[in-house]
Amino acid sequence: MRKFKKYLLVLVTLVCTYATLNVKAAYTYSHDGKIISAPAGYSATIDGVYNILSNAWGGNVNEKEFNSPEDLYIYTETKTVNEKEVKEDVIYIVSSSSSIDAATKQCYNMLFVFDGNLNYKEKYSRFEINPDNFSNLELSKIKTRVDGSAATSAALTSVYSYEKIKEIKAVPYEERTEDQKMYLKLFKVSGVYRAQRAKRDANNVIIEGEFEDLIYLSDTGNNQIVIIDAKTYEVVQIISTPSDQAFSEKTFSPTKVVTDSAGRIYVISDGIYEGIILLSNKGEFMRFVGVNYTTMSFWDALWRNIATEEQRKQMTSILNTEFKNFTIDSQGFIYTVSRAVTNTETGVTNDKAMIKRINQAGNDVLVRNGYSVPKGDLITIMTGKNKGGSTFSGITVNEYGTYTVVDTKGGRLFTYDKEGNLLYISGGKGSEVTDLENPVAVRYQGENLLVLEKNNRVVIRYTPTEVGSIINKAVEYQAKGDLESASEEWQNVINQNPNYELAYVGVGKTYLSAGRYQDAMEYFKTGFNVEYYSKAYKLYRDEKIKKFFPYVMTGIVVLVVFGIGYKAYKSIRYKKSDAGFGDE
Repeated sequence: MRKFKKYLLVLVTLVCTYATLNVKAAYTYSHDGKIISAPAGYSATIDGVYNILSNAWGGNVNEKEFNSPEDLYIYTETKTVNEKEVKEDVIYIVSSSSSIDAATKQCYNMLFVFDGNLNYKEKYSRFEINPDNFSNLELSKIKTRVDGSAATSAALTSVYSYEKIKEIKAVPYEERTEDQKMYLKLFKVSGVYRAQRAKRDANNVIIEGEFEDLIYLSDTGNNQIVIIDAKTYEVVQIISTPSDQAFSEKTFSPTKVVTDSAGRIYVISDGIYEGIILLSNKGEFMRFVGVNYTTMSFWDALWRNIATEEQRKQMTSILNTEFKNFTIDSQGFIYTVSRAVTNTETGVTNDKAMIKRINQAGNDVLVRNGYSVPKGDLITIMTGKNKGGSTFSGITVNEYGTYTVVDTKGGRLFTYDKEGNLLYISGGKGSEVTDLENPVAVRYQGENLLVLEKNNRVVIRYTPTEVGSIINKAVEYQAKGDLESASEEWQNVINQNPNYELAYVGVGKTYLSAGRYQDAMEYFKTGFNVEYYSKAYKLYRDEKIKKFFPYVMTGIVVLVVFGIGYKAYKSIRYKKSDAGFGDE
């Protein structure tokens, strides 16, 4: 009977936990990893939902074209209006397809362009490629989508013969008719990114003061990266499978791409487990960075080293986990998300590094000083359709180091500060249009978040809640070193939610900086921050010692001197006493 009650209690706990993690009620985690009620940091309303029915899209986007949205990117342009610099956002979304629509006989792979308010601007289903800018060898390596009974990938030169290309080149570009132009069609497009890079001459030398404004498209089905001019949308460069030996037995299937300030290209490729692919601006392979290593026990490693080649073939292969998405900040650090790393030999899962911050050397430098490691939900579901921990599909970071990851498992947004503290949890699954069933991309737009939802085919704008806005201000002030202003905001958070432990730590840091160590200790104690409590206690102790040390030492010296004097006095008196007794 006792065993039955025990099992029943475990079952009830699991059911309650499952229910807790699958409702939209806002929550967070305490210092000891327990679920506690807390306001969400972000929320969305029907006004913040954009799809093919939205007035902002004006009927210019149909269901077939927006069939499978894969990625979203926000680029801020700087324009001069009335002699003043004005910044405007441009939003890019790519939608993918691998099948032919029966009615139109088309395979829709689209690039959509919107303004900062998600008003429709234009769309592209193909991109012009001028053969004058490419050699015949380069054209033979470029692939394009071919629509037929089924969509396939084919060499551009099989669609446009060398004779046709020669004929086109013979006509000056300005005089070419539509039939004399060449176009490239994307296939299973899965990523979009825009950036400027320094312009180079024919010898690949940087031309001082000149830049190219480019859009990078991950043309996964064609095994290439298509780079187009951000103004004309003409193809500027194609990056095909790198010629390096590292890709002799690997398929180059780029899914996401970003670039750094030097124009180097970082690529996530399906089926590549060695890490992020780093390419030069010309598309030449440089190295892999940020590899996700699996964990092996000592005996596993020893056995693999002494095993014969035949025995190794019979072993279950141990693969590194591939990255799923990434972003790059203004300092050149790459923020990545990946799945938990599982050792296939032992079944042991390591979920401590699903989020990384990779520096130029390829090392993970993400700070993990929070109550727990940044990994989304701390409680792992053991059974059911949501079995396992969080599964991240996107990440974004703002200018002061706060980053948000999107979890497809629970449809939630987890936001952390640069120290790795969980600030708040937002979103959730459900039947409402603002819910996140299968989010695939997330981007900061100022203080707002734009989330691309694949299943419902919508873009959702999340805005900070009242408490979320206060927390954001506190974190920003703290990141800028304005601890006094940060303390005021943290105190406002406490007034709204006394259970928000991190706010006490924030106030405590201000007191610590101001030298109010005893007050800091009280706040760090309430915020359950042992590290900072120890710092405050040490400084408080040192302060007291420094304050009272002179008095203590003076007292000790006085006592010592008094003791020595008293002893000398007694000695002299004793001698005199002895001398007087002898005279008698």
